[in-house]
Amino acid sequence: MNILHITTHLNHGGIVRYLCSLAVALKEKGHTVSVASSGGDNEAFLRSRGIAHLSLPIRTKNQVDPRLIACNYIVQDYIRKNRIELMHAHTRVTQVLATYVSKRMHVPLVTTCHGFFRPRLHRRLFPCWGNRVIAISQAVKDHLKKDFKVSEDAICLIHSGVETSQLAPLSAEEKAALKEAVGLPKDCYVIGNTGRFSSVKGLEYLLRAIPQVLVRRRDVIFLLVGYGKEEVRLRGITEETGIKNKIVFHKPERTIGDYLDIMDIFVAPSIQEGLGLSILEAQTKHVPVIASNVGGIPDIIEHRTSGLLVAPKDPQALAEAIVRLLNEKALREYIVQNASRRVAEHFSFSRMVDETERLYKETIAGGCYSA
Repeated sequence: MNILHITTHLNHGGIVRYLCSLAVALKEKGHTVSVASSGGDNEAFLRSRGIAHLSLPIRTKNQVDPRLIACNYIVQDYIRKNRIELMHAHTRVTQVLATYVSKRMHVPLVTTCHGFFRPRLHRRLFPCWGNRVIAISQAVKDHLKKDFKVSEDAICLIHSGVETSQLAPLSAEEKAALKEAVGLPKDCYVIGNTGRFSSVKGLEYLLRAIPQVLVRRRDVIFLLVGYGKEEVRLRGITEETGIKNKIVFHKPERTIGDYLDIMDIFVAPSIQEGLGLSILEAQTKHVPVIASNVGGIPDIIEHRTSGLLVAPKDPQALAEAIVRLLNEKALREYIVQNASRRVAEHFSFSRMVDETERLYKETIAGGCYSA
């Protein structure tokens, strides 16, 4: 198959990790794969893997941005010259763009719904979900059916997956060196999160939980890996609550795996979450997870078995869960074992790729365009 992925940008984030990993895996399976976007941090990575990149002036969240007109002609021309057989769009703006191109060029379209959208009128009148839409969790599938009236037959539930092959754990010396490189003390438990700094990630509630943790445990440091528009506000909360010396903000200059290697507990206090790729990544690194009981997260975590679930926007519940895991080594080990097994059985990357490839073939065989 000759496949064109379309997304808004290639900077760090869950959607981009999903796209890049999927694109590389499909190429390794013998398909021709290219990506169209406004570019970003991962453009060089894709090119190094032999995946062509089509540059688009599409860095916008506005579905009626005039730049989409230019993008439409660029994509149509690329499809014509490169004989693209299927498009796969990953963000709302690119779903709108790809829908129009699909109609004009009679090229089948698959989209992925990575999270939740407000059911505004224009989204219901112009759904732009393509021939088939991938829901990354049961909660997202239910959202598509309830809020956008997408038919059951059009939705394919394919959980996002992660590599489950395990490398040998770091030695104590390697872990200490990595902590030092990131700016962490060697003798503290590290409690962390990796992800963009946006309001839906709920990091404010983690910061407000920290003073309650420190009352009972002082041997901890908190590591937030990422960047985003909320960073200034989050730093302000650390000043306001007097926890500045217990927080390290770090831009993702290393692999996510490096940061997870030095974490003792991973906390995902999201307000909204399609599935939680960062949670899966932590679990494959044998890091016990505390997460909000929202969205697709319960697909991943069975409470008290493969992680701890807490109510969203509840700093006290977060603090209690953190202290409990710090105090109960047996519980940490039990959660890690169960989580690792569950990820291998249900959330492997190879399974995700195989199911996506099968969906592509069914879509191409089934016709060119639906909705």
